[in-house]
Amino acid sequence: MNSCVSMKTYRSKIIGYILLQFVKAGLILLPPYCYLLFLQEVITNRRLELLIIVILMYILVFVTKAFVSVWIKYVYNQIFPRMRAEAKKTVMQRLIELDIKELKSYSAGELRERVHRDTEVAVLYFEKRIEVVISIISLMITTGILLYLNVILAVISFLTIPLSFYITKFIKAKSNKQYERRRKIMGEYNDFMIHNMFFWKEVKSNCQEKAQQKEFDLLWKDLGDAFLKSHIFWFLNRTFLAFKDEFLTKMGLYLLGGILVIEEMATVPTLLTFMEYYKDYVNGLLSVSDIVVKRGEQEEAVKRIHEIMSLPIRENDYGLEKFESVMLKDVTFSYDEEAPLVLDGINMSIARGEKVVLLGESGCGKSTIIKLLAGYEEVNQGEILWNGKPMDKIFKQDIYQKVGFIMQESNLFNLSIRENLLFGKADASEEELRDACNRANIMEFIDGLAKGFDTIIGENGIRLSGGQRQRLVIARLFLHNPEVIIFDEATSALDYQNESEILNLLMEQDISERTFIMVTHRGTSISRCDRVIQM
Repeated sequence: MNSCVSMKTYRSKIIGYILLQFVKAGLILLPPYCYLLFLQEVITNRRLELLIIVILMYILVFVTKAFVSVWIKYVYNQIFPRMRAEAKKTVMQRLIELDIKELKSYSAGELRERVHRDTEVAVLYFEKRIEVVISIISLMITTGILLYLNVILAVISFLTIPLSFYITKFIKAKSNKQYERRRKIMGEYNDFMIHNMFFWKEVKSNCQEKAQQKEFDLLWKDLGDAFLKSHIFWFLNRTFLAFKDEFLTKMGLYLLGGILVIEEMATVPTLLTFMEYYKDYVNGLLSVSDIVVKRGEQEEAVKRIHEIMSLPIRENDYGLEKFESVMLKDVTFSYDEEAPLVLDGINMSIARGEKVVLLGESGCGKSTIIKLLAGYEEVNQGEILWNGKPMDKIFKQDIYQKVGFIMQESNLFNLSIRENLLFGKADASEEELRDACNRANIMEFIDGLAKGFDTIIGENGIRLSGGQRQRLVIARLFLHNPEVIIFDEATSALDYQNESEILNLLMEQDISERTFIMVTHRGTSISRCDRVIQM
């Protein structure tokens, strides 16, 4: 947990939070004491003058407890939501820094689970560790009070505790298996959903809707089954403990207490007060038991976070302050060791300010070159040089800051137009957003929407037309303001008029002074470029 959250930042607040929790726990112990005073002094000893004092004590405890609870909630909101956000940000940053080979060993669904669910559960694990320590200390204090009130009743009530923890341990093991099963299926479900969102056109064109629906139903059925079974185990644990402690043990204690009262080994006020404390004691045990049952899932999440944070990061020897050139030198590549070569001894060099077209038929390796330049894949042999330096020795973020990619898929998210644009420049002002959209010829369309920039566009911009998606991506590119633009057949799904308009947007504004690499199998844009590289 410490590896993904800076604990020093929260140390003083956490200490304050713990102290407040102890104060609240202490306040919970006071009402039974007030009850004892009422029964023993006011009722048994008929000291009516103490009645007002007991009532005032009840009121004071209630008001103080309410105030402390509000204060605890305030401090909680200053700690744990921020820890979750920091954990997500730290894990995401680590994933960005990882070597591409490490990232490719995880599926998209698994990475999503690690960034979102595992970070949430890891912070919850830390939160519950604090809670369980406070609960155990409170239980120890309550144990002392129970022994003070009546040793015989206390010892009898404690004898059943080992059985409770044995049952909890057994159920925890069963529950953990179902939690892990549910998480694995959730990863598969996320992969399925991501694939279908991005390739919905292929699904529809190949009439695969029924097959996909069937796979969805199977995944959802398995997910529901794992979810149900994990909660059944929790329910069984809760039911067993509640039945044993709230009914069997409690009834037994009342019976034994009655005998002790008859034998003058206890008093009625003491017995009733003992049962009030015993109720708090049982609630504390149930709370600890719940935490223990769910702890296995949380511990696994913490292990997965530590696994990500402990992965080695490739050392980078060079930065990329200003783009001057990119060169492929004897590059050979295949997607699989047994697959045929896609690129075989490719050599090319592109200098700053050039406008170059990579021209060739589908499957000749144009898009593969772009993936290599973006770092999505690594060469089998040869090397890629940025400013004469090996790509694997350059900090990738420097490359991404200098290069803007417009790919075949629009790379838009199920967020608002504003949020999608801000990926280009996180701190862009409203004026900058409008200027970028005006330059991309999409501002008029956005102004015509009821919610404007706050309109949700659906996964991969599904609610927009092909031309609108590309214009939105170009507006984001203008905000990014890169030195190099790589255009990978992004207009292949558009008609010639739309393609021409979009290329005009890119190449006839001030961005035209920058390096431009266009990948296409069409010859319509050759006249716009300085050089053609035939693949």
